[in-house]
Amino acid sequence: MIETNRDMMSNAVQNWMSKLENEPGWKEWRRKRFSRTLYFDDPFPSDAKSFEADFVFSEKIEKQHAVILQYLDLQRTIFSLKECEYYFRRYPFRGLPVTRDSHVTNVCEMYFSRFYEFKERMKKYFEAIKAVEPNHGAEFGKFIKHFADEFDQELRARNDVNHRSRFEDIAIDRVFLTGSISRNNDQRGWAREHLVAYRKLVREWSQRVRMRGLKMDEFLEAIAKATLSICTFLETSQPPSKLSPNGSPVG
Repeated sequence: MIETNRDMMSNAVQNWMSKLENEPGWKEWRRKRFSRTLYFDDPFPSDAKSFEADFVFSEKIEKQHAVILQYLDLQRTIFSLKECEYYFRRYPFRGLPVTRDSHVTNVCEMYFSRFYEFKERMKKYFEAIKAVEPNHGAEFGKFIKHFADEFDQELRARNDVNHRSRFEDIAIDRVFLTGSISRNNDQRGWAREHLVAYRKLVREWSQRVRMRGLKMDEFLEAIAKATLSICTFLETSQPPSKLSPNGSPVG
């Protein structure tokens, strides 16, 4: 199996995090945080007075830590986006006042928001890299524009939902109409028409999520490659050549 830059980045992140074990006070802080999370509603927590919400690293480690955390946030956004496939494929509201068309609309809006979320987190991530390596030479601005162009439709839909009105789609409207008719008149098989329309709709959206999720992987792959070539504090067994996020040489 070919090792991807994302695999190498995950390995580098693990290597970096293992080094934190040598940071004074880190293990103790993690122990207290773990205990506080498990027993947060205990009226008399033993570590309540001594626990600090954030661990204070040195300035150098703090900058590196920001890169690590924000890379993991990018990963989580893509995981969340891919999970939308299963939300589309499942309708767990039979007998409840949530219609199929309403459920699909909600999932569509959640799906669109993941692209905006990734774009904004990507901006913060590149700023974190700049804080560690001010003279990195990578053209991150062009990379962000490339992302915006690739996912223009999804970003526009998300913007419309947040600033204008709910997401509308003619196929969702068909599910709404056939569902409304079937609840009042099933003599002509409208319930069956409703299910056929719904299944076709969610099948198409599930496929779309898979395809766009793969495209998102490509962007994260490029980000991982650029990060490994720029951030010297990340250690891998086989460091990649120094490349920009769009695959062209840097410097």
